[in-house]
Amino acid sequence: MNPVFAKRSCLSRQELLQYLRGDLGNGQRHEIENHLLDCPLCSAAVEGLAQSENMEEVEEELESLQGLPFRRRAPRPRRTAWANRAAAVGLLLLLAYAGYRYWGATASERLFAAYFQPMENRYITLRSAGEPPIEPELQTALDFYTSGDFTASLPHFRNYLATHPGDGQAALLAANACLQSGEAPAAEAYLLPLDSKDRQWNGRVKWSLALAYLKQGKTEAARALLEEISGTDYSDYREEAGKLREQLE
Repeated sequence: MNPVFAKRSCLSRQELLQYLRGDLGNGQRHEIENHLLDCPLCSAAVEGLAQSENMEEVEEELESLQGLPFRRRAPRPRRTAWANRAAAVGLLLLLAYAGYRYWGATASERLFAAYFQPMENRYITLRSAGEPPIEPELQTALDFYTSGDFTASLPHFRNYLATHPGDGQAALLAANACLQSGEAPAAEAYLLPLDSKDRQWNGRVKWSLALAYLKQGKTEAARALLEEISGTDYSDYREEAGKLREQLE
């Protein structure tokens, strides 16, 4: 990787915001994108600011930081040493703000990644003796799931569950495959209808649902389920739920 300040100086706050808003011409945008490839500082700022869905809010908050305005200034013939130092301070301030935005926006996803592990495929061992053979569509889904190819398992789980909506164990595995594949809303849809008289089963369902909420940033719903799980003496996930709930406080 080239040095941070190779080719051109770091981007100004105005340039970063214009780039994120798409207000630049092709030539200037191309120049900035080349710079981002070589500059981890500016790249981090862009990534952090891109987490915000409201650019006006970003500009207002940045403008309030140490009273540094975001108004367009007339170009100067050359920059003085003082101007260069001011630009460096402004960029560092922007990077700190961008990092704060990025860290806050991804807190739920970081916790999800730390705690989520796809459940083991125990479908066959849970079937009662004398039950009919597993249907080919489900067997294909289970084979992909067991091999770790969760995304490939999903179409087969969906096809099977479309005609067997009451198969809770298959739905639970499908939900876990969805979580592993980044499809948290689909996982939530599979998990919400599940219920059983088996308390251990319900503990597994609630844990997966809490993680589905967490992945989507629904921290209050996740916290409520985690409190319920950690308050029981039967759940396989009691200890983990307690730790995760504390981290959400």
